[in-house]
Amino acid sequence: MATHPLDLSDRVIDSGVVDEPVNRVNADVWELDNGLAYVESFSHSVVMRGGDGLACFDASSAGSGKQVVDALRTWSTAPVSHLVYTHGHADHVGGSGAFIADAAARGARRPHVVGHAKVLARMQRYEDTSDWNVLINRRQFGGIRSEMSAPMNSMHDRARFLPTDTAKPDETFDDRLDVRIGDQVVQLHHARGETDDHLWAWVPEKKWMFTGDFVIWNFPNAGNPQKVQRYALEWAHALRAMIAQGPELLVPAHGLPIRGKKRIASVLGDIAGALEALVQQVLEMMNAGETLDSI
Repeated sequence: MATHPLDLSDRVIDSGVVDEPVNRVNADVWELDNGLAYVESFSHSVVMRGGDGLACFDASSAGSGKQVVDALRTWSTAPVSHLVYTHGHADHVGGSGAFIADAAARGARRPHVVGHAKVLARMQRYEDTSDWNVLINRRQFGGIRSEMSAPMNSMHDRARFLPTDTAKPDETFDDRLDVRIGDQVVQLHHARGETDDHLWAWVPEKKWMFTGDFVIWNFPNAGNPQKVQRYALEWAHALRAMIAQGPELLVPAHGLPIRGKKRIASVLGDIAGALEALVQQVLEMMNAGETLDSI
């Protein structure tokens, strides 16, 4: 039996020793609190029970969406009333077709899909540059099986970067949106970080926080020369805004959940500090006349 993710998280953070994987890709479902669970995948799906339904945060990728839904159904058979995208990366939205298919198979209403307003523009960009995105992700991730689609063996047999059954948001917002899930209000806050369409979710009554890719249990992926702009300093500001809320349980989209106000503040503060130092060092090198290659 695998170690419970919260126990592993406590041990790694408190000891500073990593003695087993922290980014687990196994399609296991774990209950984290009363009415809260998550499915471990390349990109996790966080599931919150509310009233007679469920709210899911992220749908994982095209290659893992069905596994995620199947695992979720071992925890609850309630209909998924809401599907919230923390951002529009393919490993967070590409599995949404499995959620839609699950609702149809059960005769349930289609999930209400929520995301930041710029998710729609990202999806259109992926549609327009599907082959290009497949190629640059193959360069980035090497010879592994794609988590975005099918195995990429040639230019002719690969699947689309974003599946045609990917669900577009039914409701979007710019800065802040409150969504009622049963008797709980979930606050959705926009902030730029790894993407320009990112949000983090805060459940004030429970003190739960769902952070998407603001926390990934690796050095923050703040820049890639073959991909679009990322926002290191605004990312740091977002993390400090999260600390100010005082979360007691944080669930990221990659890596382990974190419990305890002090632990969470320490982790978020460390990531913010790393991003701030990165920006400062780059500026110092630019102002010293360093070349792009040396930076």
